[in-house]
Amino acid sequence: MRVCFFGGWDPAYPRNRILRDGLAAHGVTVIEARAPAWRAFRRWPALLAAFSRVARESDVILVPEFRHKDVPLAWLLAGRRPLVFDPLVSRHDTLVSDWALHAPDSFQSRWNRWIDRRAFTLSDRILCDTWEHGRLFESLGAPQARLSRVLVGAERAFFEVSPPPAGTRVEIVYVGGFLPLHGVPVIVEALARLERDTDLPDYRVRLIGRGIEHDAVAIQLRERGLARVEMPGARPYAELPGTLASAHVVLGAFGAGAKAGRVIPHKIYQGLAAGRAVVTGDGPGLREVFEPGRHLEAVPRGEPQALAVALASLLRDAGRRATLGACGQARALEVATPERIGASLIEALQLAGAR
Repeated sequence: MRVCFFGGWDPAYPRNRILRDGLAAHGVTVIEARAPAWRAFRRWPALLAAFSRVARESDVILVPEFRHKDVPLAWLLAGRRPLVFDPLVSRHDTLVSDWALHAPDSFQSRWNRWIDRRAFTLSDRILCDTWEHGRLFESLGAPQARLSRVLVGAERAFFEVSPPPAGTRVEIVYVGGFLPLHGVPVIVEALARLERDTDLPDYRVRLIGRGIEHDAVAIQLRERGLARVEMPGARPYAELPGTLASAHVVLGAFGAGAKAGRVIPHKIYQGLAAGRAVVTGDGPGLREVFEPGRHLEAVPRGEPQALAVALASLLRDAGRRATLGACGQARALEVATPERIGASLIEALQLAGAR
């Protein structure tokens, strides 16, 4: 089988690297027809030229993350080849419901809903990271019979992270894009409660990255005057395994919105793969794959007090951190390695071919 990754996708994005590595682990050849993520009217001519060079080598066309607008062109070029789409998110859900960039009754809202529907209906197979997320895709036009769940997973480097460092100070780490679904303001409010507790071991918190809510969170931190929290800004992705190597607790996503309950972000898989105690917001998507209290700690999303209580408990109990880290890593080895993700993807590609 030869799979053509088609569109304006980002080769450095973790999801794409995991899918490619997973396919390679099973002997599947991956070829590229890629153009920079310009606007579609500029990208499509470049994609046409790129695909013409590899068309004869392609058995399946896969349009990766966020490239909804490239699906119609892929459909036109596919011919008898199966077309698989890995949206990762809904444009409408992200831009309207999560990021609130467009009003629900606006033209842009209707336009992005139409883009979702068009991409879903043209695809022979649609990947979803959880079945809960897949139900949203169904509401936007994805036929249920064409959905395949392929978990997000983690890259091999995270499974090779060394054990947590010894010492008295506990390191708590958030790494991400400060997206609304991550709920970083909730994290800050929880940390403010934590700093009022004078009966805790020594600890430090790092909020690493940049994104939509970064500046607002920086203001929130200054207003709260939190002494144990640092915001070092964005760091190269290649440093992330090393960052987790110095951590004891990894923070996930705590946004109160529905999207945070549907998805399992990369950071959760990465923390579990590294053998760290992970704390994240609860939700039906998470519970499809992980058991709260056994593989990780899950707290009600949008509730700082619940997060503060969970963090205080982990700060006081090194044994609990170690147990969670070991159980979480064992579960990640079962379901989230590139090899496991590759096997799920191959099954989805075969179903697309059968259709």
